[in-house]
Amino acid sequence: MIEHTAVLFKAQVSNLRKANKAATERKGRKKNRIQKHGSLTVAEGRKLAAQKAARQQVEDERRQEAAQSGVRQRAATRCSRCKEAGHNSRTCKKDTVDTTEH
Repeated sequence: MIEHTAVLFKAQVSNLRKANKAATERKGRKKNRIQKHGSLTVAEGRKLAAQKAARQQVEDERRQEAAQSGVRQRAATRCSRCKEAGHNSRTCKKDTVDTTEH
């Protein structure tokens, strides 16, 4: 009886693993939606896909040029209290009160 139950459990685990793998693959697929209104013909779909690819290529080239020229540089972080660079609001000296009495 125990062996029969073990065989059933193995089969069940195998089926669950297959189902999990299939679900994971479905979720992982990239979803591109090019349809906006109504139905598209094959030619219209190809045209939209080509336009999207061209826009993506232009954007990639622009990013590469900007990276090569060093245009994109991150600005120095600033304090949200005094707007000065070099420290943050936790370490800002603007609102500190001198508690030492002489």
